[in-house]
Parts: sequence; structure tokens; C-alpha cells
Amino acid sequence: MFDALGNYLGERRRALTKATAYVGSAYFLGRYISARLEDVRNTLVQERVARENLRRRFDQNQQDISFTVMALLPTLGAHILEGMDVEGVTQELQSFSKSPRERLEPPHAAAPSESSVASSGDNPRSPDADMRSDNGSISVISSNDGVSTGMSASATSWVDQFSMPSSQASETLAEPAERGTSETSPKSSVGADLSDSILTTSSMSSSAAPGPSTAPHPTAPGPTTKTKAELWREVKMLTFTRTLTVIYSITLLSLFTHIQLSVLGRSKYIQSLIQQERDERLREQLEYSTSVYSLFWGDNSLEDIDTDLFEESESVSEETEQKYLTLSWWILHVGWKDVGERVRRGVEEVFEGVSLKTKLSAADLHRLINDVRRRVEYEVTFEGKERRINFLSTLLPPTPETLQHVLTQGGIPPWLASAHDPKFDAFLDETRQHLASGSFERVLEVCLDSAMDVLSHGIDKNVFGSHYDQEDDGIGQEPRERLAAMLPGLARWCHLALEGLPNELVDALADVREVAAFSAIIYTSYDDRFR
Repeated sequence: MFDALGNYLGERRRALTKATAYVGSAYFLGRYISARLEDVRNTLVQERVARENLRRRFDQNQQDISFTVMALLPTLGAHILEGMDVEGVTQELQSFSKSPRERLEPPHAAAPSESSVASSGDNPRSPDADMRSDNGSISVISSNDGVSTGMSASATSWVDQFSMPSSQASETLAEPAERGTSETSPKSSVGADLSDSILTTSSMSSSAAPGPSTAPHPTAPGPTTKTKAELWREVKMLTFTRTLTVIYSITLLSLFTHIQLSVLGRSKYIQSLIQQERDERLREQLEYSTSVYSLFWGDNSLEDIDTDLFEESESVSEETEQKYLTLSWWILHVGWKDVGERVRRGVEEVFEGVSLKTKLSAADLHRLINDVRRRVEYEVTFEGKERRINFLSTLLPPTPETLQHVLTQGGIPPWLASAHDPKFDAFLDETRQHLASGSFERVLEVCLDSAMDVLSHGIDKNVFGSHYDQEDDGIGQEPRERLAAMLPGLARWCHLALEGLPNELVDALADVREVAAFSAIIYTSYDDRFR
């Protein structure tokens, strides 16, 4: 039987050998494929975890940027509102209109004549237009001792006073009459407080009659350096200048903060990767040191000197981070003035020929603002061609001396500000490259367009809102408003853009896709550091 079995195996030895080889090969191939699949699975899991970690860090960095911008905004707003005090000029204009204008007149001559009332009725105004808001068109007439509010409603607002004839405007500069010692009647007090739209030449002629005046006590105000027309021009120019300066300053501050925190966030992310790799090496080294192989063979492969040196080069100290973040002091205290000067020149060139009486639609105002934008964002070269500016000198100090001044004024000790810091210099050079890049130029243009959309929405709400609410407007007729009537709404919008919570302008800039993409490019530009 054994002989038969041996003969059987001998006859089929070749086939059995092949079968064994096939089975063994299949087994080892399956083990190899299983090991490779396990490696691929681990790699995919690690990449997914790394992507989630990167996305989580990037989202957190974007939130930090929004919080940082909101924290810096009060400082910027305080400087802009103080440097471009539209409300102060408006108050000066109101005090100019409220100056004493009493004349030597009998008690019966205080009431306005029929011709004066008729002349003031030629330009009717609704009561809502005379009482807009604290920054709006404030009535220049004050009610006295039992005077009915209906007489106050007939007075024009500070917006309307620019529309009066020049003869009436000149009468407001006349020397006030001497005040009598006896109390005047309510009618005479009304006549003394009437605005220029009611006080006409005919009423002035009737009030020129001699009246009771005993002890002369002139109450004329001090001499004013500017005329009413000059004050109105300053209000117009300053309002539009401040509005556009707010838009440019907040946009530039937001983008500059995105660059700063993206650069710092990338460095911290690289440090976390290096620390993670070092922890992994320490774990492997601990496992190897506790194994039997470490008793016979030493292994120095786990020591990576290059990684240690790379970690030292990528580490960012707190002093370096503080110095880099202090660079925002420049735009908060100096850079916005450069923007405001460029905006002021553009506004004067565009709005100089636009009268305050001109009625404009929303499209007309948008066209004028775009004309100012072109003058602000472009400069003419020696060849006569227009070139877009990058606002580099607005965002960063141009010279080492000014850089030293910025760091010192920002709270950095002088010895630390003057100390050589290669990492800070690298951050500064990288920031200049990003500001001079075409990507920043594109993102800035898109952000300014988005900011202008927010301004247009604010104008529609604060200026043309009453026109849209009226049902008796003509169908298809675009609402129009005088340029002077737009100034209070623009002044209110500036306060909302600088002091509003939540801030519509900052949120709109943060939601721009190009801004997030630009930050992602900066945040993930670390591949060349690991090659």
C-alpha cells in the first residue's frame, strides 16, 4: 500500500509541486495586498485627520480675524470721527443760523408779512423731512414761551437753508438790534427767531420802524471766519470724504489683518506639525528601547537633526508675534490720513460742480461715487496711462525710521524694537510681497465693490426710504433727492459703519469668497518648507 501511495505521489509530484507553489504564492500575495491596503487606509485616515485639523484651524483663524478687526475698529473710528468732524461743522452752521437777528421793530411788526409767507410756501416740506435724526436735518427755529409748534413746523431745516435766495442769506449777517429792558411779547419773540426762509425783504422793511429800546446791550456773536456758503461747501465735501474714507480704511484694515493672522496662523500650524512628528519619533524610540533588539543593536535612525533645526527656524516667539501685530498701528493712526487725503482730492474734483440743490437719484449718486473711486484707486503715470495703486505705504511704514517709531508707539520697548529679529524681518518681507501681488489687487477690488454695495443699501434705507414707502409716486419714476438732503443720511451711516454691533460692513467683507481664498493661499503656503 505504501508502494502504491509512493508511486501515486511520484507520478503526480510535478503537479503537486505546482499546486503548492500556487497556493503559497496566493497566500503571500494576499498578505502583501492586505498589508498595503492597511497602509493605504491608515494614510487616508491620517490625511483626513490632517485636513480636518487644517480646516478647523483655518476656520478658527477666520473667526480670530473678525474679532481682531472689531477690536481695532473703535480706535480707527475715533480717529476718523475726530479728524473729519462733520457734526462739528454742522453745529457751527446751525449756530451761524441761530445767531441773534432781532431788529428795531414795534411789537405789531414781528409777524411775517403775507409776501414772506407766500415766498416760504413756494418750497413746501413735509414735517418728517424737518425732523430726521440727531445727525439729520435739524430745525433751526426754537419754540419760545407758549409759541405753537405749528409755527416751528413752517421753518426750514438746516438742509433747506442753503436753498434760500442770496438776499435772504445776506440778511442773516445783519447786525442785531439792541435788546430792550422790558419783556417782549410772544409775537415779537417769534419774529426774532424766524428763519431766513420766512424773514424776507418786506418783513425787514416793516421791522425797520423805530421801537422801544432803552439801555443798549448788543448781543451780536463774535466774528465768524467762514460764510454760510463756505460752511455748506465744507459740510458737503467733508461728508462724502468721511464716508469714502470709512469704506477704504475698514476694507484695508480687514485685508491687512487677514494677511497678518494668516501668516501667524500658518507658522503655528507648522509648529504643531513639527511637534506632532517629534512626539511620534519619541514614541517609536521608547518602543524600540524597551525591545530585545536594543540590547544587541543600537539605532540612531530615530534622531533627526534636520527636523530639530527646522523647528528652531519656524518657531515664533511672543515678542516677534507682538511686534508683527503692532504694525496695524500705522493704518490706525497714520495710514487712514493718507487714504483720507486721496479721497478728499477725488471728492473735490467730482463734487465741486454738483450743487446742493441738485436732485440726484441713487444711480446718479452711484455714478459720482464710482468716479471718485477711479481717482482714488488709480494714478496717472508719466506716460499718461492709469495705474492701480496698491496702498502699500498706507498699510506699512515705508522707512526703517518710521518702522521703529510705529513699534515704539505701539508699546514695544525701544531695546526690543531696535533688536535684530530675522523672523520678524521675514514676516515683514512676506507681507510686502502679498500687498504688492496681483491677488491682493483683485481681492481689494472685490472687497471695495462689496463695501459700496453696503453703502448703496444704507443710502436706499436712510435717504430714499421715504420715497420708496410713498404709494403716490409715479410708476417707473426713479426717486430723486437733493444732494443737501443726502448729507444727514450719509453722516448717520458713517457712525453705523464704525460703531454698529453687529457691524454690517465688517461682516460683508468677511463673507467675500475671494477674501477667504486669499487667506487660504497664505495659510497653506508651506509646501516649500518641507521639501
